[in-house]
Amino acid sequence: MIEQGDDQRSSAKLGRESGVKHMTWMERYARAIVRHRVGVFAVTILITVLLGAQLRNLRLEIRHRANLLEQHPYVQVQNRITDLFGGEAVVIIGVIANNGDIFNPQILGKVQRITERLRKNPNVIEASLLSLTAPNVRTVVSNADGSIEMRPLVAAGPMDRESVDRIRTAVRQDRLFRGNLVSADETAAIIVADFDDRIRDTELDLAIREIIAPERDNTVTIATAGAPIVRAELARYTRTMAILFPLAVVVIGLVHYEAFRTVQAMLLPLVTALLSVVWALGIMGWLEQPMDTWSAITPVLILAIAAGHAVQILKRYYEEYSYTRDSLKAVIRSMVTVGPVMLTAGLIAAGGFASLATFGIASMRAFGLLLALGICSALIVELTFIPACRCLLPAPRSREMEREGSQRWIDRVLALLGRTVIAHPKAALIVAASIVVFSAAGIPRIQVDNSFRLWFSPKTQLRVDDALLNQKLPGTATLRVLIDGAEDNALTQPSVLEAISDLESEMTRDHRVGGVISIADHVKRLHQAMNGGDPAAYAIPSDRQTIGEYLFLYSMSNGPDGLSAFVDPANRHAVIRALSKTDRAAFSRKLLHHLQDFVGRRFQGLPVTVGIAGGTLGVQTAMNDGVVREKAINILQVSAIIFLLCALVLRSMVGAVFVLTPLLMAITFNLGIMGWSGTWLDMSTAGITTMGISIGADFAIYLLFRIREELTASDSLPDAIQVAIRTSGQAIAYVSSAVVLGYLLLVGSGFSLWMRLGALTATMVAMSAFATLTVVSAAAVLLRPRFLYAPAARSRSLQHEASGGPEDRAALGAASGAYTRFTRR
Repeated sequence: MIEQGDDQRSSAKLGRESGVKHMTWMERYARAIVRHRVGVFAVTILITVLLGAQLRNLRLEIRHRANLLEQHPYVQVQNRITDLFGGEAVVIIGVIANNGDIFNPQILGKVQRITERLRKNPNVIEASLLSLTAPNVRTVVSNADGSIEMRPLVAAGPMDRESVDRIRTAVRQDRLFRGNLVSADETAAIIVADFDDRIRDTELDLAIREIIAPERDNTVTIATAGAPIVRAELARYTRTMAILFPLAVVVIGLVHYEAFRTVQAMLLPLVTALLSVVWALGIMGWLEQPMDTWSAITPVLILAIAAGHAVQILKRYYEEYSYTRDSLKAVIRSMVTVGPVMLTAGLIAAGGFASLATFGIASMRAFGLLLALGICSALIVELTFIPACRCLLPAPRSREMEREGSQRWIDRVLALLGRTVIAHPKAALIVAASIVVFSAAGIPRIQVDNSFRLWFSPKTQLRVDDALLNQKLPGTATLRVLIDGAEDNALTQPSVLEAISDLESEMTRDHRVGGVISIADHVKRLHQAMNGGDPAAYAIPSDRQTIGEYLFLYSMSNGPDGLSAFVDPANRHAVIRALSKTDRAAFSRKLLHHLQDFVGRRFQGLPVTVGIAGGTLGVQTAMNDGVVREKAINILQVSAIIFLLCALVLRSMVGAVFVLTPLLMAITFNLGIMGWSGTWLDMSTAGITTMGISIGADFAIYLLFRIREELTASDSLPDAIQVAIRTSGQAIAYVSSAVVLGYLLLVGSGFSLWMRLGALTATMVAMSAFATLTVVSAAAVLLRPRFLYAPAARSRSLQHEASGGPEDRAALGAASGAYTRFTRR
């Protein structure tokens, strides 16, 4: 509703005032927005509708390679193995007997039916399908005439007790089966299926569930594991953001209601923030970029940041309106004073998030760029929609002003905090320094671990299945080693196969590594069979021709794809496949470094190169190595961006240090908490630093600009700080509370990744706000930096030269960057 008479008179007056000299660019802009408020409002809504239509293009997709450090040697090895042999979408199924062992017709029948259903799936790589009943899993039998015969371990059709006993005997006699396809205690059987990595994980997970569902009963426990299962579960938890986001809207709305005590002022920041979210996600949909676990949390962060900036400008609007009693003039004055600060803080935050574009992980780059885009969208909306909408709404009534300006508990707390810090600045800094020292002592205790399964609670079915499979079977974490020959048939050289066999033995020296299979094992099995099953003949033949004949014989018996899971048709590229019972960072790093040293010695002089390591262990070790390096680089990047921009805006390097100090304190505090609490550093917690720095920079910028503004009216720095804490400090308290409470909602998600992310982000933002109000204020009292007084000196110089009425003096005040405060509420 528009109050037409007052609106027309105010518009005419604003038109006359637009001719005032010394008008700043922000005042010109503000007056233009006010004059064209209806058009601005309409254009904002139109853009929102157009971008909102693009939301239909959003889709959830947990992309495996998007979470990898693309340039790391381990990741490059894994990608090459995937291109040659598959192995990126490996599913592990364990069939565990609840009583007795698996060697009975009922349980082996379950294994057989599950394997057959997997074979019929169009996306399975059949040559890589391993189980007791898989067609490519063959036993080698020596005949009396010296020939050998290869046939499937389990024949097609129903099983009887006699066939089960034959299977048991074959498993116990064959090293390739014993411990690899059947557990050592014979109570569990493993099925390993490799799928085309182009299939979506959620579709694959659903297919696996449908395949094993008919076989579940009280005789067996069927557990699943593997990267696609983990990613599908990750996608399921990510979808819960559709529930958490509305809850965040409610929580942030309640915080804003407490801030303003009016429904109108509560709704306007929320509407603004929601428009910003729609803009950011709409652009993402327009670009057809998929949502993943990281981008799924950006709406909450954009909502909190956008609403926070809206609180700052609306708080100032009510403050100005209490003085002018003219709504349009209050809009202009609030934009002139807060607008440049908002632009500075917003662009610094956007720059901090955009710095993630240098991160080596694609999903983190997308996360940072989406947040930067969201903050820029928020700035545009807040500098157009808010003032236009505020002009179109009725001016606040007396009762609304009384409720908004009424004393509340936060005012008393901030007043006490301000008096304490101003009276005892040294004590405040000593306490802050003590917190920093204690926190810093915990940083060396931080452990780096990027195990995807640790993103989930131990009570989830995924973790329960994983623990059971690791207990019974060779493991659920994959390890791959790539052998690249210099020429075709390089792998038929005895020396090469012997080195591969030795590498396998070295891998299995650690009891946590099992299920190791390569082309060397198949050659040794064939050589043993050709020598009448003599255990001493389980070795690599000494001549190349014999090895070539064995491989040819195998392909004739099993088809050209019989060994395609282990060696290419040209016998030039091979892969060693292994499983591990753990993928923890300390174990993986130590194992891979040991294997690299072994390879350097054992394969020296051979016509092959060895790539270590693909699979889960290699990928996660690469992430562990990269996260530490990338985190350190990113902290320096964000800090440099904030320092340079603040030094430029404040025209002071000391001022930039003032902005950085509470942020570095918050970083140290957060890292200290992680160290002392045993929270590991991973890809999720690494991103928290950037989030905290970029959000926390706003607090110091708003506070310092308000102190500078207050000094234009008074030479008393303590008074200026006290007013700044009571005004901007109140907005900081509400903004930080909104972010903290919004992120604490993630703690109740039940998803360990988001629980850590929510708790640590909330802690860092809270510490940034508290350090800003205390450390920055105390340092200002003690040091009295010149950059705080510079605008006041310029303002008084301008006013000394000025002549004319009150409007001229107001314009000159705006030109210096601040209006003189005439009242103190």
